[in-house]
Amino acid sequence: MAQSLLFMLWLLQLPIITANADNNAVEKSTSESSSLFTRYDRKAYDQAAGHPIIINSTANETLLKYGNLDKDDLIQRLQQRKNNINSSQRYNDDPNNNKCTTYLAPSSISNSGLGMYTTIPYNRGDTFHLPEIGIMLQDRDAHYPKGSNKLLEQYPWGARVLTGGFHEVTTGAAMVPGVGMLANSHLGLANFRHMDAWKLQIEEDGTDTMSVEGLQSSTLEDVGRGSSSYHSRVLFYADKNIQRGEELFVNYGDEWFTAREEWIGVIPSEENYKEADRMIDELFSWVEGHDAVVVDHQAYEVLLKDVEKKDKRLRAAFPDNVQDALIAKEIGTARFSARSSIQSIEWLEENGVCIDNLVSGTSTIAQAGRGAFATRNINKSSVISTTPLITLEREQLQLWEEVDGSVVGVESEKEDKILEMVGHQLLLNYCYGHANSSLLLFPYSPTVNFINHGSKEKANAEIMWSSYPYHKGEWLNLSLEEVKELNKTGLMVDIVATKDISLGEEVLLYYGKDWENSWNEHIKDWTAAENEQDDIIEKNVTDTLGVHLNQRRNSESIIWTVEEQKNQPYPPYLETVCRFKPPTEKCQDDNNDYCTIRWSLSMNEMHDKPCDVISRSSIDGNDWYFAHINITDSSSNEMTRYHVEFLPRYAIRLINRKYTKDQYSRGVFREVIGLPDGLFPDHWMDLKEDDERYIYQD
Repeated sequence: MAQSLLFMLWLLQLPIITANADNNAVEKSTSESSSLFTRYDRKAYDQAAGHPIIINSTANETLLKYGNLDKDDLIQRLQQRKNNINSSQRYNDDPNNNKCTTYLAPSSISNSGLGMYTTIPYNRGDTFHLPEIGIMLQDRDAHYPKGSNKLLEQYPWGARVLTGGFHEVTTGAAMVPGVGMLANSHLGLANFRHMDAWKLQIEEDGTDTMSVEGLQSSTLEDVGRGSSSYHSRVLFYADKNIQRGEELFVNYGDEWFTAREEWIGVIPSEENYKEADRMIDELFSWVEGHDAVVVDHQAYEVLLKDVEKKDKRLRAAFPDNVQDALIAKEIGTARFSARSSIQSIEWLEENGVCIDNLVSGTSTIAQAGRGAFATRNINKSSVISTTPLITLEREQLQLWEEVDGSVVGVESEKEDKILEMVGHQLLLNYCYGHANSSLLLFPYSPTVNFINHGSKEKANAEIMWSSYPYHKGEWLNLSLEEVKELNKTGLMVDIVATKDISLGEEVLLYYGKDWENSWNEHIKDWTAAENEQDDIIEKNVTDTLGVHLNQRRNSESIIWTVEEQKNQPYPPYLETVCRFKPPTEKCQDDNNDYCTIRWSLSMNEMHDKPCDVISRSSIDGNDWYFAHINITDSSSNEMTRYHVEFLPRYAIRLINRKYTKDQYSRGVFREVIGLPDGLFPDHWMDLKEDDERYIYQD
């Protein structure tokens, strides 16, 4: 805050100059452009990104150089990342410490199933110790418009949880297992929230895959690109002090509850609970000793009726009788509504299952990205983790594109385009299923989605239906259609150790023969395509280059103007965004062209807008930018064109354009994780071999 105040005071002292560019500054920048490099300049890219550069190679030895990094330093950095050592895991550092820190147990919120509880206290600001995967769903309404009433639609967060306000796709939604899906929401007791995405993750190797295995970095030739989410360190932190044994709650937002009132009932907001506390305090303030008998029952009933007329959500925050109101006065109406939200450790051990046996780190498996590692010694046949499952259908994850019917050999009497299936959502790679069933299962306990494939010999874990009493085993007798229509979770699986697993050892599952065959076929197709330059471009895998890395990390670096980019263009998949909050009053356009306005400070990432940097001026050693920003009013659909003056460098960023991240590319690997034979009921097998629709007429 102090820095912001100093900046604003400094901003007031800026000299008044025209919006024209300083020609000397432009010429100087252009002369320095030779230090940058083009998309396919691999050597310059590798050096800037810290990749190994082959200097000399023989049959017995390869000499490597790592840009500006010493080899030993790089190895140490990679080892630290692999071990995932940080202070928040201090209670798991001792191999003899088998204390469970996080439990899955019945939630204190009625009709909410299971929830998450902690056995360790958190101070406000402490980070939850299990980083989670974030999986982006792209344009769901366009690809599966009939999915609004499906179970999957109850769980995604807004895209900004992963992107910080930037748009990877036109309409995105974020699936975040662990705290993001398993923790329930109580608006009056919310104690965890997600960290802003920009605080979490930087492209450390200059690519957008975050995959670093040993001394190898991801390149355009890596067949695993786009097959796993690069949002691999989604973190949550304590929004307030949390006690031992307390249930973890997140805030879904008021709109999530009001949109579902018809079937979940009226849910109070945080402000409703605060107002109810105030009114109850006021009611009992005149009663010496707070004796409930003194407060007339009828008077309390009158109060409740008056409150309900005023606001039904406020009424829902009040206890139903005066005796309970007296209890609520002592502990608060929010805590009263979930009185069992703080449990003893003994109750959690008896009624819950431990879900912190795994933590993510850099996988030991090539092309696998991050993996799941044991946080303690685990004996053979012991449960590593228990996870509830979301049921969904394969067609919910299909991606479609309009094509000319004649191109794909489909004759139609209509002039309408034909829809061709062009791929699947990335979420498919994290779902479990059977090749002969259209039903998919998505697990969402902490860290389980980091478990990678191991061969039959290397796998040390397997999946089986859960022995936890809250697994609804009777659902296995339901028909496939009945399971698909369920709008709640109930099926659960256990991940069980098939060998003794040591602290720090990677946990691996055998994904099945179908998955292995698909992966081997993908390698063959990918390798064949590398021999044809056109196919490489069609894949659309993007290489963000060292220029992208440096621009993001170095707030002192120069942003090229539109004119400068004619000679030294940025890669075509990057765009410039400026943090700009438009004025509330209507702007008077100068000469009916651009509305000239001076930049003002904003800390809201939602104010990041695509912009064109027109000019740059250097004043007292500081660079100031002038940009054009077009903003369309959502209500009137009218567009205002702004000429914004004096933007500081930190208000401008380079981001990927929509659909240019690897996971949205064509030809990247997609396959369901196979369940063991015999696990899926026979009456759920509704598909024959290769029985998936690829083309249909609309």
